[in-house]
Amino acid sequence: MIMKRSFSKIIGLLAVLLTVYTGTYAQQARDKSTLVQVTGVVKMSDSSEVIPYMAVYEKNLRSGTMSNDKGLFSLLAHKGDTIVFSHIGFTPKEIVIPAEWDKNFYTTTQYFEQDTFMLEDYIVRAYMKREDFDYAMRYKDFNPDINEAIKEHTSRDAIAMMMKNMPMAQGEGAAFLQREAAYQNTYLGQQMPIGLFNPFKWAEFYKAVQRGDYSRKKR
Repeated sequence: MIMKRSFSKIIGLLAVLLTVYTGTYAQQARDKSTLVQVTGVVKMSDSSEVIPYMAVYEKNLRSGTMSNDKGLFSLLAHKGDTIVFSHIGFTPKEIVIPAEWDKNFYTTTQYFEQDTFMLEDYIVRAYMKREDFDYAMRYKDFNPDINEAIKEHTSRDAIAMMMKNMPMAQGEGAAFLQREAAYQNTYLGQQMPIGLFNPFKWAEFYKAVQRGDYSRKKR
């Protein structure tokens, strides 16, 4: 009796596993059959100029790409998916890949209108000399809030913090990686030097401690 129950449980478990595997295989087969390569170009509606670096993504999965400098884009999607186009300064748009589309590629050209927005009025005054500008920034009577903001954002501490936390530009990052690679290659096959007994390293450490680089941040 016990053997029969165990055998029945095994048969039931195998049936469940077979059902799950069949459903998964069918889902994967369906996904592959509905895949479509979406390609196209994005342009301005008033001038037909291309729009570079526009975000193009599938609405539900949030996976996608960006148009290149010529306005061209390409991404994989499924039939019936909603594709979203988004770019600052342009009205966003959505298109739907037809569910009954009978090809594995879909090509489209999308036109976009620029968003219109109004800026506040500002008065720009030019100074002929740097000394005049410096004098105005120091002694001119601005609005109290603006004056405090100028002092806050132009202080030595604020500028030093911005310089420390500002990320590298693309060219700077590439040059830094090249310098690091060249430095690493100079020690191929040998032990890299340890700065424990380097007096210059200790001098830099002492200066960092004096500056408070290792002190806890005040909450």
